[in-house]
Formats: sequence, C-alpha cells, structure tokens
Amino acid sequence: MHSAIKLIVGLLIFLAGLYWYLADVIGQNMAASWLGHSAITALKTVFIGVFGLVLIFIGALVIWIEYEDLKWEMQDKKSSHKKE
Repeated sequence: MHSAIKLIVGLLIFLAGLYWYLADVIGQNMAASWLGHSAITALKTVFIGVFGLVLIFIGALVIWIEYEDLKWEMQDKKSSHKKE
C-alpha cells in the first residue's frame, strides 16, 4: 500500500478514536452524548486498572536493557584485556 494511503487511513482511525471519547463535547445529540460519557468513564476505569501493569512492564524493560548493556560492557572489558 502506498504511504499516502496509509497516512490517510491512520488519520481517519485517529479521528474516529478522538470522536469516540469526545462525542459529548463535539455533538450535543443524545446518542453522541451517551457514547462520549460512557467511553470516557470506561477509559478512566481501564487506565486506573492497567497503570500498575504498565509500570511493571516498563520497569522490567528498563532492567532488561540495562542488564544487557552491563553484559556487553563486561564482554568488552574482557576482550580488551585479552588483546593486551
């Protein structure tokens, strides 16, 4: 698929997501108002429930990256001592 088409599709999906959460602000009809209010409440609930898991995964990722970095530094020191 051409890059411009992917850009347009991504923009449409982004705008649909914004409308999903901001429908009560954008439109004042009953369906849009119900959708926006319910979606914002659901987003808050999910965010509160998932926030701890996100912190755990980000922390684990940082630990893993730094551990690998330390392993590479130790290997570099060993290889530089062997060359001398």
